[in-house]
Amino acid sequence: MMSIGIDLESVSRIAKLVDRYDRNTLSLLFTPLEIDQCQSVSQPDQHYAVCFCAKEAVGKALGTGLADIEWNEIETTITASDLSIRLSGAAQRLAIAQGIQTWLATWHRWDDHVLVHVLTYSPPTGR
Repeated sequence: MMSIGIDLESVSRIAKLVDRYDRNTLSLLFTPLEIDQCQSVSQPDQHYAVCFCAKEAVGKALGTGLADIEWNEIETTITASDLSIRLSGAAQRLAIAQGIQTWLATWHRWDDHVLVHVLTYSPPTGR
């Protein structure tokens, strides 16, 4: 079985959010690794937007949104066009319960927006 999650976000909107808060407050949304990664690149606002979108897209792919998942239970590692997704806590338990074994995530930017696309794969269960 496969599921999909997609999210689109304005980079400038996320930049305003990030500028408003200190690292401690940002840690409610982003993991320490994500914050460090975003702060170490030439376009931190773009990276923050990708991380934010990935969390939303993963929640959609799980079928629950982020209602029962903490934002920082979904962690992304960004490369040129791909994302690695790592789950912990309730997000990880939910993925395990759904039998999700594989995540495929990509991101793209055009103008002031980033788009994140997440696919999951759960092998069929025997009958």
